[in-house]
Amino acid sequence: MTEIYQSDRIDEAAQQLRDGQLVAFPTETVFGLGAIANNDQAVQSVYQVKGRPSDNPLIVHLAHKEDLFAYVRDLTPDQVSWVKKLQEAFWPGPLTLILPVKEGVFAPTVTGGLDTVGLRMPDHPLTLELIEAVGFPLVGPSANLSGKPSPTKLDHVRHDFDGKIAGILASQPTRIGVESTVLDLSDPRGLFILRPGHISRGEIETVLDGPEVSYPDQLTVEADQQPKAPGMKYRHYSPHETVYAVAAERMAEVIQANTDKAIFCAGQEASLAGLPPVAQTYSLGPSLETATQRLFDALRKADDSQDIDLILVEWIDAGEASAGYQNRLLKASSQVFA
Repeated sequence: MTEIYQSDRIDEAAQQLRDGQLVAFPTETVFGLGAIANNDQAVQSVYQVKGRPSDNPLIVHLAHKEDLFAYVRDLTPDQVSWVKKLQEAFWPGPLTLILPVKEGVFAPTVTGGLDTVGLRMPDHPLTLELIEAVGFPLVGPSANLSGKPSPTKLDHVRHDFDGKIAGILASQPTRIGVESTVLDLSDPRGLFILRPGHISRGEIETVLDGPEVSYPDQLTVEADQQPKAPGMKYRHYSPHETVYAVAAERMAEVIQANTDKAIFCAGQEASLAGLPPVAQTYSLGPSLETATQRLFDALRKADDSQDIDLILVEWIDAGEASAGYQNRLLKASSQVFA
């Protein structure tokens, strides 16, 4: 049975992690599946429990900003400057920085064989206290079965891993709802966002005040290539049933074209009003912020529903601010009606 640790039992959860066990923890983005990052057997267990491919690198979670410099190597003056500016603006918070990793500081499986590592400082007091109590950084990929919607609630983690991991650090639903923005600072060609998230390209460029930040030509890599960050190669965020991403103005049209199917429809409050009847609806709330926070819960609710044939989720285009939401919904969807 998986133990649920309340905030007064953080020391017990930390001891489990020091002993090489897995404990899920909350962050501001999604729940992470934690293992101490210098124990290769524990890190391998993360891959095994999730069913995660071993070439898909893990992000390391730190308790303090300054800890980053103990685990990276050969930074140029520009890289040091960028790191300090970004930490000041966004840490603790949903920004992962990819940098050259110092040899031997983490278990070999953390980086998937790469010479770089993704590091971040989560914005959640319980998890920062947990990492501090462990005394070493934690890996923390999303605490879900690989390929399935990420967990934004304790019950999501329990659904996937009850009896399979030592514990879960209890908390309220996560505040943001999609994983961190991943920014690669290690590429000599420039600065690249490898995974969109809550922090936008424009916000990063404003803080750096000079360097241009761009997306690589592709946010996905081919089967024979190794991803540098999570979310670049393998199927993600997907329920069992077919998902369509549908703009609000086309929702009624798509429903009418699929009257032979039992439809689960998730949209913003205003978008759901006046639609043709469907089997189930789910409100994503009144705003992009609430829609992002609820997206994975909507996909999980649809996945758990009986006799659903088709899942429609509202496609929201709010420019750069919606990049993280759109990225996750695209990965879950087989078709887009924008």
